[in-house]
Amino acid sequence: MSNSCLFDLAAKLIWKGGEDVYGAGKKDIATLYEYWLFFKFLELLQEIVDIVPKDISDLIEATDDGLSLRLKQGKTIPLKGVYDAGSRKINIRFAYNRAFSGKRDYPDSGSWTTALRPDYSLSFWPFGITEEDAELQELIVHVHFDAKYKVANLWDYLNPDSEEILNEEKKENRKGLYKNADLLKMHAYKDAIRRTGGAYVLYPGEKTLTKRGFHEIIPGLGAFPLRPSKRDSGVGELKAFLLEILDHFVNRASQREKMAFRTFAIHKDPPESKNQIRESLPETFHNNRGLLPDETFVLVGYYHSEQHYEWIKRNRLYNFRMGAATGSLVLDEKTVSASYLLLHTKEEKRSGALWRIVSRGLSVFSKEDMIKKAYPHPTQDHYLLVQVEPVSDPEFQGVVWDFKRLSGYRAGRASAFPFTSSLTEFMQCKIS
Repeated sequence: MSNSCLFDLAAKLIWKGGEDVYGAGKKDIATLYEYWLFFKFLELLQEIVDIVPKDISDLIEATDDGLSLRLKQGKTIPLKGVYDAGSRKINIRFAYNRAFSGKRDYPDSGSWTTALRPDYSLSFWPFGITEEDAELQELIVHVHFDAKYKVANLWDYLNPDSEEILNEEKKENRKGLYKNADLLKMHAYKDAIRRTGGAYVLYPGEKTLTKRGFHEIIPGLGAFPLRPSKRDSGVGELKAFLLEILDHFVNRASQREKMAFRTFAIHKDPPESKNQIRESLPETFHNNRGLLPDETFVLVGYYHSEQHYEWIKRNRLYNFRMGAATGSLVLDEKTVSASYLLLHTKEEKRSGALWRIVSRGLSVFSKEDMIKKAYPHPTQDHYLLVQVEPVSDPEFQGVVWDFKRLSGYRAGRASAFPFTSSLTEFMQCKIS
């Protein structure tokens, strides 16, 4: 029999008298339920994506009597396909009993604790990149499912809505019996297997449970009722869920996409030993919620005279040169997004003149505008200005910085040129 025919047979397989068997409490009922779910997954995926039936014969074998099929134990042959939404193509890998090793270090695939083997795993990553590269670049998401035939009343365990149920569960907990262990195992999959977006129990009950970690469909945990029945198997609800996940992957502006990039950007390199701050800083709440030292920047600027500094304090403005001339401000991302301004003047070796930048960006002032503002001796046709205010955080009061130790500082005439430093580097130059 060809792979294609065998695949079609497996996807459509129904055990004779299946409903009676599943209700009779047979000894191997859990295994049969696991097999049935496998075939249902194949059927669903054939409807949704172009699954390639290659090597399916390596996963399915005939029974000893030759009258039916069974899954080969210990096999993790994956099935792969592509979902084409028009605007984006998504690779999909369906694996039965895939082992996620606990022996590999980040950023490799696998578990970061112990080896885990969900019953079924769906993996999604962008078309045009290998699965291995998708793991390394945080572009892949795994969704796991476990078959739990023996927990037909799982809903009661996952949604205790009375004091009686809660008290009974607490009694069981004290005995070391945790009836919600199946959901907790989904937490284990979600938390231990790298790049897992969701983990769900499949059980022959009646009610669906889906819990979202944040606002979107993944990350999530929950349970889906699937019953071997000719009338209402519950497969339609699982199919709708899978389609919703695929639609989520088509959305390029999802929060999950942003989180994946942030994770990649933060963890792609080990932290440098010098990249540490144990100095006092404002706590990261309220107005300082975004104060991450590596992503918070300090502009270091020069003032020419006391008259210039008095103008800055009076107008709460600081000016930079415009244009391509030496000493003009370089408008890179760090400079434009700077949160603080440290000022110094000629022959100073250290400074405590720290200001907070409060404008949302840089403003352009003409020479005439500067004259109207009583700026002393304007020489440029145009200037860039930022609005500032004195820092009020107690952690910065009375503090002095040796700005000459900053990597952007240049001696001689270039000491008057503006430059930008991260708050991490800046605080390492703190003197008192």
